Amino acid sequence: MKKILIATHGTFASGAESTVKFLMGDVGNITCINAYVDQDENLAETLEQYFARVQPEDQVIVLTDIKGGSVNQKIVPYAVRENVFLIAGFNLPLLVALAIAPQGITREDVRQYIEDSKKQMELVELEADDSRDEDFFA
Repeated sequence: MKKILIATHGTFASGAESTVKFLMGDVGNITCINAYVDQDENLAETLEQYFARVQPEDQVIVLTDIKGGSVNQKIVPYAVRENVFLIAGFNLPLLVALAIAPQGITREDVRQYIEDSKKQMELVELEADDSRDEDFFA
């Protein structure tokens, strides 16, 4: 079974999940870890409990916010497993693509989803249309 784990600093994880549910409805099998929000939380323990429930036939796609960040670093030991894909610096288009991806995706599939999602980011530059102002006041 394909599972998606979103683990981020603060509430970015649950916010991303909320947006996916808003856009697509319940896509199932998404788990969020909002790290460092609760002072009593133990991230290492939370991750240990999550990965203890992962079966050998499961595929886990882990999305973190910052490459090399503390959340990402705590997941790295689990990423050595063949069935775990760790992706740092995710965006919403990537999450949506992975949520609707078929079961049994490959590392090459994941790489392609990442490349496609990168193309969704750009600086939107608009030129001012001064002609409308002139016509309005003419």
